[in-house]
Amino acid sequence: MYALENFANEGGLIPEQIWDAADIPGKELFLGRPSGSAMPLVWAHAEYVKLLRSIKDGKVFDTPPQTSERYIKSETASDYVLWRYNQKCKSLPSGKILRIELLASAVIYWSVDDWKNTQDISNRDTSLSVYIADIPSIKLSAPVYISLDGFGPLGRAKLRSGSRLTTSVGGQIAVDV
Repeated sequence: MYALENFANEGGLIPEQIWDAADIPGKELFLGRPSGSAMPLVWAHAEYVKLLRSIKDGKVFDTPPQTSERYIKSETASDYVLWRYNQKCKSLPSGKILRIELLASAVIYWSVDDWKNTQDISNRDTSLSVYIADIPSIKLSAPVYISLDGFGPLGRAKLRSGSRLTTSVGGQIAVDV
């Protein structure tokens, strides 16, 4: 709360953005000061008021009751375990769905018998610049080997040479990339 108050200008107006790097005096950019964005910004002031109310109440003031019911009271968990190049999952609990998220179209090859037999699945475009493929763990038995082979707009192309994901249901995932 105090940090937000300190970002305000002399008139108490809160900026949309704060400069968070070394000073660049020639561009009038100074650490912890407004970066030239909109000011006053009504929503920034509204967020400040909500923060004050939340501190006073000892809980988040504007939490939607449906969200609280679903994730806090009912403890609803995701059916998915995500794997991305920048966020490689460490385990795949039994009963979960392994969702592989990539930034390109691909065919995902996988095997449960050390590549003696393979299965493949094409990922699908979510229209959000992410392509996904789901492998239900009910089909998996330890260990599972997964290889990524990409198909981009210019034809067949490796997404990352030698990409390989090895996992066991309920166990650990090791990735060789």
